[in-house]
Amino acid sequence: MEGLPVSTTTPTLSAPSRHHYKARGLELPAEERLVETSQELLAHCRELDAAGRAYVLVGDGQHLRYSLAGAVALRTEGMDRILSIDRHSGLVQAEAGVRWRDLQDALYAEGLSAGGYALMPSTATLGGLLARFRPGPKTLGMGSLRDGCVALSAFSPKSGSYEYLAAPRKAAGPDLRYLFIGAEGRHGPILEATLVARRPLESELLIFEGLGLAEALALLEAVYRAGLRWQWIHYGARAERLQMALSAPGALLRGQIRWIEANLRLPDAHLDVEGLRARRRWLEDRHPARRAHSRAERSSGLWCTARALQNPPLDRSTPGVEDLTITAFTPDRVELVVEHNAPLDVPMPGVIARWPLRQSLPLDPPATTEPS
Repeated sequence: MEGLPVSTTTPTLSAPSRHHYKARGLELPAEERLVETSQELLAHCRELDAAGRAYVLVGDGQHLRYSLAGAVALRTEGMDRILSIDRHSGLVQAEAGVRWRDLQDALYAEGLSAGGYALMPSTATLGGLLARFRPGPKTLGMGSLRDGCVALSAFSPKSGSYEYLAAPRKAAGPDLRYLFIGAEGRHGPILEATLVARRPLESELLIFEGLGLAEALALLEAVYRAGLRWQWIHYGARAERLQMALSAPGALLRGQIRWIEANLRLPDAHLDVEGLRARRRWLEDRHPARRAHSRAERSSGLWCTARALQNPPLDRSTPGVEDLTITAFTPDRVELVVEHNAPLDVPMPGVIARWPLRQSLPLDPPATTEPS
């Protein structure tokens, strides 16, 4: 490790560090180390593996599902460099610790956009968003960040460094990205990733008010079955408001909106591209699927089929349910957060996965977990 920058090791946690963990409902780690480069992170992983000590990769900690008790927390927010942005290919390469909001702002400054991805917590890190628990199959074209990741570099304590290049496709060897994407760090940390961005097209946000859950699901399914693909959606059951961001070349976008208005329902409001961008930022700052959300302690993440929400219905009339927020939709996979003031004991045959947002799973040393 000679010649490496010196990183900070904190046996006794500072007040800001304690607040960071407590605000997310996380147990305090036995030790905290602040990491600023990939080389530092690899050195710490090798050292801790050799010593048989458990460690956890922690970015912003929004999607962490494993207990920190007795473990070493490797904080990766210092690995926050954006390495390259290619406006011609639309590829952006960044370190795993860069925050989602910072990545979006950097793309915007270069005339590119990450608006085609689903809504995500603004403070979450890139590595954490890729490594977080994501049950179910890939769904191309529906805003999944893992589908937009065309290359990454990672490290496995058992097999060493791994790098998958953006191109030429498959020429660099087997595609092992999914040993790390969605693995919550169990096979090692993600160090860098390359995502697809794109030049902004004409966009519009359609806002539908007064929609019950069944009406919102029916409208989303009709749009999906018609072959229209939104940039992102957001539905809140308490507010009965569905927001749908559409983006396409001008004539095509106007045709899509006319079809929705003629065949489904007139939107109650429209926002232009700047209004859409501002609304996205507002929603991501308040994203419900994060440990630091004010109601996370009584919320669960849920992936299910659309039919599972209807038979029997899971909505605000369900005992104990206070609100539901849908952030992604296909008929076969709906992603939502359910706020409940009682155990969510509802029979749902179409459930893919259900988990408490502030889950705390036991950590088996020397396994690692995701840098969220």
